[in-house]
Amino acid sequence: MTQTLRDQLYTALKQGIVGKRLEPGLVLLEGNIAELFGISRSPVRQTLSRLHEEQYICRFEGRGYLVGTSPQEVVRRSLSESDFKQRGDTPKVDRTVSWRAHIDSVEHAIVLCSIKGAFELNELQLSKSLNVSRTVTHQILLYLQSIGLVEKIKYNSWSVVPLDDKRLHNLYEARRQLEPYMIARAAHHISESVLNGYIAKLKHAANSYPDISGELLDELENDLHHSAVSLGDNQEVMNMLRRTHPILLISKHLLGRVLKLPDQDPFFDEHLWVFEKMRLQQPEQAAKVLVAHLERSESKVLERLINFRESGDINIPLYLRG
Repeated sequence: MTQTLRDQLYTALKQGIVGKRLEPGLVLLEGNIAELFGISRSPVRQTLSRLHEEQYICRFEGRGYLVGTSPQEVVRRSLSESDFKQRGDTPKVDRTVSWRAHIDSVEHAIVLCSIKGAFELNELQLSKSLNVSRTVTHQILLYLQSIGLVEKIKYNSWSVVPLDDKRLHNLYEARRQLEPYMIARAAHHISESVLNGYIAKLKHAANSYPDISGELLDELENDLHHSAVSLGDNQEVMNMLRRTHPILLISKHLLGRVLKLPDQDPFFDEHLWVFEKMRLQQPEQAAKVLVAHLERSESKVLERLINFRESGDINIPLYLRG
């Protein structure tokens, strides 16, 4: 399971104390720790408070905390990487992992709001809401920008790109132009074992439907529309397709989470047809089947958008403003 910033920092400091690398009486200062681990003071403050509650450290009459419950003397020195070395490695807070831990919740809120209309996102408020550093917040926003969900408008503000009917059509049109070309190329490179894996997963999901998770639906969508397509071996086209990602996010964040799953599975048979044509080494037929699938998919997704736009409820987080 992905650890939050606080959890990672807590583990590193606790191991340092228990392992005697941070000696009793050592002064622990927020600023020193934040600088060493490359994070903001907020998670440091919360982590020190937790360690204090668990009696690994005690309050200092001066600034900060002291290691231990009742140390005999005060040790004043700056912490360094050598204090956290263990088995030759230097534990550190993985900020890349940290920002990924928040993606789903932020992505979910933004996707739902984008269906409703135009919203402005305040970067500082997002940082406060998630209780993370501005560095982590910025990584989240750059990712959301790369997949076409937000755009930068000024220093601390970003706009949520509205997902109206016209934009949905344009995104699908882009996929209809690019994906079939890539899937035909991929048919020459993809291994039979990989195809068999995709097919087996789809058949298992079809047999289990509707008793399946939203996470599995998202995985099945990505098997065709990202993993298989990427085997077409043209990174420039994949970069273009990345901007059409909101199409896939609609199913991910609506079906099974906000809207009830449809009576019939949403796409399993159509994905199977594409993979079967690829397995038969019929790249042009696979491309044609994919075009037909994207055309049918657009009408289904448009209906979901209209229904949600008219009757769906959303909880607008503090970092978004209409």
